[in-house]
Amino acid sequence: MRGSKTVLDKAEDFVEIGIFICLIIIAIASLETDFLESAFYIVLAAIISPFTKINKPAKRLLLVSGFLWGAWVGYFN
Repeated sequence: MRGSKTVLDKAEDFVEIGIFICLIIIAIASLETDFLESAFYIVLAAIISPFTKINKPAKRLLLVSGFLWGAWVGYFN
């Protein structure tokens, strides 16, 4: 069935919502120290948001690229 979601799809949606909330909290917390870092977390939250219409493979590619760039810049130290 094309419209039905499997258990893994539902779990992935739940994890997306959790990560989205955590990224927003981190963005608010880092706003006082570094505006660019806060903007970085907001962009990641916008990508992973379950409300965006980005398809799953593109979303995963954008997130992995963003996290690799963030690690290279030093946001995850």
